[in-house]
Amino acid sequence: MGNLTGRSSGDISLDELQKHNTKEDAWMVLFGEVMDVTKFLPIHPGGEDTIDRYLGQDATEAWVEIHTPESLEKNLQHITKLGKLEARRGLMTWLFEKLSGKPAQSSTGPPAPQEDEEEEEDDKGLQFTPAFEEELKAMNGAFTLESLRRWNGVELPMLISVCGTVVDVSISDNFVPSFGYGKLWSGKDCTWAMATVSLKADDANRFDFNLEEMEEMQFKSLAGWYKHFTEKYRTVGQLEEFKDWDFSKVKQTAQEMQKAGSFA
Repeated sequence: MGNLTGRSSGDISLDELQKHNTKEDAWMVLFGEVMDVTKFLPIHPGGEDTIDRYLGQDATEAWVEIHTPESLEKNLQHITKLGKLEARRGLMTWLFEKLSGKPAQSSTGPPAPQEDEEEEEDDKGLQFTPAFEEELKAMNGAFTLESLRRWNGVELPMLISVCGTVVDVSISDNFVPSFGYGKLWSGKDCTWAMATVSLKADDANRFDFNLEEMEEMQFKSLAGWYKHFTEKYRTVGQLEEFKDWDFSKVKQTAQEMQKAGSFA
C-alpha cells in the first residue's frame, strides 16, 4: 500500500493516484503532494466516511474548508508523503496563490487541466431559486436554531452559522447534504467546531463555551475560519442565540489576518 520503493522520480501521475482509492489503499493529494492516508483514515476525527469520496483525488479545497494549515503537520505521523503530483505544485506555491490571488511562476511546466468538480445533481443539494430567495428575504436576516435547521440543503438551500453570522454555502461542492461537512453542519451553528477544528457532530450548535477562555490556537482558528467563510460566501443574516455575544475581537483578528495576508 503506497510503497514507492524503487521509484526514480518523485512525481506521481494522476492515473497512478486514481488507482489508490480504497480504505485499504488510500492516497489523496493535499497542496500538490500525494499522500498515503491509509493509516490516518481509522483515526480521522470526523470518521472515515467524511473523506472516503476524496480517495484517489485532489482533496486540497475540501481540506482547507475546515482544517488549519498546521493540521497537516500535526498528523504527519499517520500520513506518508509519496511525492508531487505530476504538473502540480507544492504547498508553498499553493499558499502563495491563495494569499496573492495570482498564479505563481512554475518551472515544472504548465498546470494540469482542471479536474471536473461537478457533483451529481442529487448530491448538490437545493440551490437558490427566486422562490427560495423570497423565503430568505422574509427572514429579515433573523435566524434562530430552529429556523436555521430547515436550511439544510434538503428542505431549503444550505446555510450555516459561524460566530452568529449566517452564510450561504449552497454553492459549495464541499457542503452537500448527504456526506462530509454538509452532513455534519447543514442548518447548524459551527462556531465551536471551527474553533476546535472538530468534525464531531456533537460540536455543532454548542454554546457551552466562553470566548475569553479559549486557548490562543482555538481563538486564532475561529478567527481564520470566520474570515474564510464570510469572505467566500454571502452573509444572509444573524443567529439570535448569539445576539448578546461579543465577537468583536474575533472579527478584529480576522481583519488583521487579512491585512497581514494570513492564510485561512
